[in-house]
Amino acid sequence: MKKYLTFAILLELGRYNIVPARVLADKFEISTRSVYRYLDELESAGIPTFTRMGKNGGVGLKKTIALESLFLSEKDKVFLRKIFSEIKLDEDKRHYFFERLAL
Repeated sequence: MKKYLTFAILLELGRYNIVPARVLADKFEISTRSVYRYLDELESAGIPTFTRMGKNGGVGLKKTIALESLFLSEKDKVFLRKIFSEIKLDEDKRHYFFERLAL
């Protein structure tokens, strides 16, 4: 169950820029303290997370990780790199896609 929750929390963090720990705790029916334990598990696995205090605070994945790239093979990345290079995108959008997919 622990590995499932760690992965489920990772997927939730990938969906949002920042999410309150209480929201994750309620969704998975665990304590807020447990959410932070799972974040520690992710950190120890090399997945950088962050915590922001305050009114608009919460937890999230640091911008240095592209969750989508965890599920792409090198062949997929080469293919996507080629496609994004050939289609007409302004430089900001192209950079955004390359960064998010860790291309």
